[in-house]
Amino acid sequence: MSPEFQAPVAAIDLGATSGRVMIGALVDGKLELELVHRFANGPVPLASLEEGAQAEDLSWDIDELWVQIRQGLTLAFARRPDIAAIGVDSWAVDYALLADGQRLGQVRHYRDPRNVRAVPELEKHFERAELFERNGLQFLPFNTVYQLEAERAQSRLRDAQSVLLVPDYINWLLTGAARCEWTNASTTGLLNQRTGGWDERLASHLGVDGKLPELIHPGHVVGTLLPQLAAELGAGSEVKVVAVASHDTASAVAATPLAGPRSAYVSCGTWGLVGVELDAPVLSREAQHAGFTNELGLDQSVRFLKNVTGTFLLSESIRHWNEQSAQSGEPEANLEELLSQAETLPVPAVLIDPQDERFLAPGRMPQRVSEAVVAAGGAAPSTRAELIRVIIESLASSFATQAFAAAAFGGFEPENIHVVGGGSQGRLLCQRTADLAGVPVVAGPVECTALGNVLVQLRTLSGSQVDLREMVRASVKLETYQPERTHSLA
Repeated sequence: MSPEFQAPVAAIDLGATSGRVMIGALVDGKLELELVHRFANGPVPLASLEEGAQAEDLSWDIDELWVQIRQGLTLAFARRPDIAAIGVDSWAVDYALLADGQRLGQVRHYRDPRNVRAVPELEKHFERAELFERNGLQFLPFNTVYQLEAERAQSRLRDAQSVLLVPDYINWLLTGAARCEWTNASTTGLLNQRTGGWDERLASHLGVDGKLPELIHPGHVVGTLLPQLAAELGAGSEVKVVAVASHDTASAVAATPLAGPRSAYVSCGTWGLVGVELDAPVLSREAQHAGFTNELGLDQSVRFLKNVTGTFLLSESIRHWNEQSAQSGEPEANLEELLSQAETLPVPAVLIDPQDERFLAPGRMPQRVSEAVVAAGGAAPSTRAELIRVIIESLASSFATQAFAAAAFGGFEPENIHVVGGGSQGRLLCQRTADLAGVPVVAGPVECTALGNVLVQLRTLSGSQVDLREMVRASVKLETYQPERTHSLA
């Protein structure tokens, strides 16, 4: 390895509920991550940031995120002045609009209700089947194309000179260079899966032709830190900003230590991304009707997967109960305690479909889960632990079913399923997924997204083609869950 490969790097990892800045380095042949700064994230009312907004409008507080990112980087450079590069990954689909070097308004949240209203408007011009044939994406009302349709007639889109996805916007703040990284571009619906470039007809209809930046691939050096910013952060003058696989799931899959080509994966956080890695997209009508999506990954790979609601169901239930506790003065709900109680309960007779659109929006999650159970012919859960068990069992069932369905489109049956991200810490979720799939579940690493971010940076600095997944296997402890039931969904 070259000496530069041994230098540490900083990973900015922005999730839908939290963000963090981490230092990553290769020490004695193993990857080590150090959490430097963690901060909260989530939707905020647009009216709290912008006058004249409707009460239902949702946004991200992107300016506060930028404050927290700079604070984290300052702490990182104070600990390791030799940091050689920075990489940014984040959630997908959301974007900033720029004109004359300034952001126009706020970055709207993908759960904003305007997106649902825009779906029929776009589909007057592009039928859903045609959109899939072009972009290969699972229909989701928050895909960027629907967001842009929602504001197509509004002045800020007309005035914009550039459309930058969230990690590209942070890279622009760091370097002044406007680029669009390929893996995240593939989540917008604006990337043509057959040509690998921007879809000119879609871009023209939405009014963003000429406003979409140059596409770059993971490993491309976007630029160096702006001098004034480097001075503020206490950084050296030649710190590079590297385009990583900037869609957080793309980074997570890049670092998922798949055992081989017949492995499936679940990147489980707020969302559960269930799929397989393929060499080419699957653009058949059958894949569209089955609700699968083709997103792009590291080294020209295709992440053929389905978006399934993940731990959002759990976190939203806990948040709802704790809001009630704050009003009543009762103790707060504790997820770990509820999970322990849920393990002792029998398998629920009736489950919910985590992909149901009724679970997309925040608010009243326990009631909506209970209503879905009753609508499916079951009895409403009588305790919080029972409701948690319904959620866990439903997620495990969905993960097992969709892993086999994804693999079938690739022409194989999965020999194992890798669960990474925060969900890999859930013993009950991993065990029940193994039981229902009838194949082993390999859990870990938890910090898969940050690892993928760091690995791409280190590989770029070294100029070598190292086996990233082998490096992960050598660096982290994995836990295997063997199926314990004779029956399965597979």
